[in-house]
Amino acid sequence: MKTNPIVVTENYYPKSEHFDDVLNILKGTSAMIKEQDGALMSMSLKPEKKDGPITGFSMWESREKFTDFMRSEHMEKIMKTGLADKVKNWTTDIKASLYTIEQVWHVESHD
Repeated sequence: MKTNPIVVTENYYPKSEHFDDVLNILKGTSAMIKEQDGALMSMSLKPEKKDGPITGFSMWESREKFTDFMRSEHMEKIMKTGLADKVKNWTTDIKASLYTIEQVWHVESHD
């Protein structure tokens, strides 16, 4: 059975005094995702202007692989560290979205 990759975006709107804190947490989370089953890639995006959202972008083999990760013991341990509470206190808003990939190209995939 073929599965479709899924993209997850998380937009964090940090309070100005916690911009670097939120960015550093996102970078750490991105590095941690690298070892997870089904993770294809992850990026931490810093806005050009500090009033824009810090964005996490990850791609997973399938919705099921992402869901498995979110329910994993590893994720449960992360939640118990209080990291999520810190991020909530350091931001004014957090928005997450899931996307299916409809079309893609890559510089090495075409002439």
